[in-house]
Amino acid sequence: MIKLLMPIILLAISIGLFVTYTNPAYQDVKSLVAQASSYDNALERAQELRARRDTLLSEYNTFSTENRQRLLRALPDNVDNIRLIIDINNIAARHNLTLANVELGDVSNSRISRDALSVGTSGDAVGSVEVTFALLATYEDFLAFLQDLEHSLRIVDIESIGFTSPAADSEGLSTYTVTIRTYWLR
Repeated sequence: MIKLLMPIILLAISIGLFVTYTNPAYQDVKSLVAQASSYDNALERAQELRARRDTLLSEYNTFSTENRQRLLRALPDNVDNIRLIIDINNIAARHNLTLANVELGDVSNSRISRDALSVGTSGDAVGSVEVTFALLATYEDFLAFLQDLEHSLRIVDIESIGFTSPAADSEGLSTYTVTIRTYWLR
């Protein structure tokens, strides 16, 4: 009888030991293996990103300093409204014009305001700002100013142009009100 009872007791103890200790420990080990696998994947991605960054950085370093400055001037990585106004005023000064009534509009850098403008796979929006100013000029000088603005390195869109007709004694000078939008990377 003891010969028959002893295996049953040992079997019950082994089942109890499996249920109370071995199976929970095994489940913990499985979750740790899955977590280690996700960490390994993250490390592989980090190494791939580091290699990609190094490749892009070495490619970026092949650009001349002048070309890097031109690139930053075309699409800067921050808002520099003062520099923008100075650049526009310098363009106007080439034609003996002066900016007047300069107004900065709202700085928009949210994805909602300019959803069509997205950069890269992240879809981060390009920031933009409107600048409105007035010029007192002849039509020919104003056209020359617009052409120079068009050929400047800074990316600008002309949102609107308004004008008043010249007075009889104003030597053909009209007041032009221009609203432009410029952009920067975030």
